[in-house]
Amino acid sequence: MIRTNSIVFKFSVQLTVILAILLSILVLSNIYSLEVVRSNALTSSRNTLAIYQANIHNNLNNFSKDLTEVFDNNIDAAVGFAYLEESSQYFRAMELKNTLLAKMSNDYASDGMFIRIPGESALEQFSNRIQSGDKLALVNFLDTYEFSSGPSVEAKPWKTLQIEGDYYLFNYITYSGVSFGTFVKADNLLSMVNRGGNDQNRYVLSSTEGRILSANHIVLQAVATLDSLTREYKRSYMIVSEPITEFGQITNIVAKGSLFAGLKLIQWSIVFLAVLSVIVVPLVLRFLTRDVLKPILELVKAAKVVEQGQLEYSVPKGTPYSLEFMKLFHAFESMVSEISGLKIQSYEEQIETSRAEIKYLQMQIRPHFFLNAISTITSLTYQNKNEEIRQLIQCLSEHLRYMLKGGLAEVPMEEEIRHAENYIRMQEIRYPDQVFYMTEINEESRCVPIPQFMIQTFVENAFKHAMFYKEMLSIFIRVRSETREGSPFVKIEIEDNGGGFSAEWLNNPEAEEAAEDGGRVGIANIRKTLRLLYKRSDLLKLSNAGQAGARVELWIPVEEARREPI
Repeated sequence: MIRTNSIVFKFSVQLTVILAILLSILVLSNIYSLEVVRSNALTSSRNTLAIYQANIHNNLNNFSKDLTEVFDNNIDAAVGFAYLEESSQYFRAMELKNTLLAKMSNDYASDGMFIRIPGESALEQFSNRIQSGDKLALVNFLDTYEFSSGPSVEAKPWKTLQIEGDYYLFNYITYSGVSFGTFVKADNLLSMVNRGGNDQNRYVLSSTEGRILSANHIVLQAVATLDSLTREYKRSYMIVSEPITEFGQITNIVAKGSLFAGLKLIQWSIVFLAVLSVIVVPLVLRFLTRDVLKPILELVKAAKVVEQGQLEYSVPKGTPYSLEFMKLFHAFESMVSEISGLKIQSYEEQIETSRAEIKYLQMQIRPHFFLNAISTITSLTYQNKNEEIRQLIQCLSEHLRYMLKGGLAEVPMEEEIRHAENYIRMQEIRYPDQVFYMTEINEESRCVPIPQFMIQTFVENAFKHAMFYKEMLSIFIRVRSETREGSPFVKIEIEDNGGGFSAEWLNNPEAEEAAEDGGRVGIANIRKTLRLLYKRSDLLKLSNAGQAGARVELWIPVEEARREPI
């Protein structure tokens, strides 16, 4: 799982945002282009409809003018037709038909004109646009239809009539029962203004009530009303209508596919880029993981290994990392090598410092032995105790030999015990019949290394603080192996029967040790020595034993103690 703060996640987000912005720009550009094309197509359609609207209006006006002219010139002849003899009526009818024929002979005539005289068959003339079948239907219609009269002799508004499934526009004038009229078939009227028409660009004439009168495409002719046509075609076609005051409106139906055909390439480009981005982003993330994230993780792993103290790092071999990362790996390897060298140098300096400090601490302890021994010899000289002096000098020689062993910081446990016993014998010479001591050590602890003068220092303190004139001093030293916190230790117990440690000293021993000026000898130095050697501060415990006396517990880690002496 990719974390949100990783390079891959951040880079993928940035790449996705860039691709989203580019796709958004393309989509918005496409939408804008679609809107521009739609707006231009709408404007073009309205302009075309305006031209067709004007042409239809002019044609209908011309038809109306022809009707008015025929009416004005022939109304008297038509009204007087009924009063003529039969032979005269024939010639009058021929004259009227010739008049109609003259009007129908021009190129801009309507589909037909007629004169309806009461009691007579209608006189009519048709243009060559009317088929023979339509002529028969029209003749029957004109003979039977009742043309209403009005208060004036002016032409009535154009009227839409359906004759055997076809729609016609009629305009007529009725006076004294005689009707003059003209008509045009809706299909022919539409063909006058639009002679083409295809699946992509269609035109429809409709009445004021919304009935479809004519359409230049066979599919549209099956639709009854303009509302039905709009509902059926509005999704795939752009529908634009303009009113025609004489009878209804003209509608242009344009296929949207033809309008936006030029934008298909852009739309497919957007789809292609979207699909390409879905493929490219994972590929980029894969290359990023291989070329960037993997070497970075390698460096992080190496840094963690170095952090754990393993300073053995080498540049990966045979891995095709980039040149920059290989330089970084070499720089990291050089840095680790330098850190290793500096760390070793630092350890050596620390060891030397610890050795010097331990030696210094031991030098602080050793003067006590000399001072006490010299004082004892001086006292025995005044008492003429030569044998005691000889024994004391022999013990002192052993003591000096132990001190001058070459500056070892650690010695075997049994050797430190012998040194402590030798020190006690020197004190027995000084205080005859006043010293009792007992040492106990198990075999497992005899060879365990212990800091030099560790036990002797506490024995010396016992003589200094627990020894009273003409009172017996008892000292007990016990050494045995024990387990503490799951690790092997050697426990050293030193007890005396003196006055013990004061309550203030036990409550805050470190403060008392820091302030000592000839008090308890070297306890602060012992504590510091243990801390330097074993890196622990819980190896020394001071308390009061049972009824009276001081008790010292020393814990020497066996694992640490078995290393080479410093």
